[in-house]
Amino acid sequence: PQLSAANFVGQAYGYIDEAERVGAKVIMFEAGGYQYLDKQISQMEDLIASKVDAIILVAVNGPGTVGVVSEAVAAGIPVINCNVMTESDKVVTRIRSDDAIIGQMQADFMGQALKGNGRVVMLRGAPGTSWAENRGNAFKKRLAEKFSDIKVIGEQYSQSTPADGMKLMEDFMQTFPQIDGVYNGADTVAIGAAQVVLASGKKGKIAVTTADFQIDTEKFIRDGVISATVVQQTVIIGRWGVRAAINALEKRDVPKALWTPLLLVTSENVDKIDL
Repeated sequence: PQLSAANFVGQAYGYIDEAERVGAKVIMFEAGGYQYLDKQISQMEDLIASKVDAIILVAVNGPGTVGVVSEAVAAGIPVINCNVMTESDKVVTRIRSDDAIIGQMQADFMGQALKGNGRVVMLRGAPGTSWAENRGNAFKKRLAEKFSDIKVIGEQYSQSTPADGMKLMEDFMQTFPQIDGVYNGADTVAIGAAQVVLASGKKGKIAVTTADFQIDTEKFIRDGVISATVVQQTVIIGRWGVRAAINALEKRDVPKALWTPLLLVTSENVDKIDL
């Protein structure tokens, strides 16, 4: 989707490094953002036309990529789906973190940070993506089940950039006189939201949770602006994607789903984790 996000830079390293290990060649495209579905479809069609052996897809949109996955499979090209899901049922496997667990981990942390009571806003992330939908839904469900006195007072989708996160958080703070917690679907929006929290003088007074771990996220964790982030093993996603493609081409069995590990990072454990 976009190499401006550290999550995808880590994946890119995993794809390229693992391919070099196994003697494969990687041709890499980025769409430039989740809003550029047409560009990703065009890139897929170019790969199909050039008769690549396999395609690893990180989908910018779930329903929007169904047709082009069918085109690839019809041309005899196996498609491996990594990290952000297509809604196609024709992929060889899906390699990802469990987005529901990411949402639940954020909800558990938020519930404890707010001592079971408070008002929360949600910056879900990019519309049409599996992660924005599944993480956000799991977060809300977990709060309702375990921390029913914590209320979600506002939620919005947006493109997954710091500028979008900043604008949404500014709007939320103007709309709601009291905000105790901020859920972010990914740190690409959380960086912008955290800047607004910091500028408002409410660092430490508003619990901010997110997922992923770029340089600015680490800084805000250490400074106590972002309270917690759920970190995906992005390099592993890339490595497993290449291995799954090779296994599919060599007619080995590939599980229909492969789940990569997650960990929660806070200011208390950031120095104990091998970054």
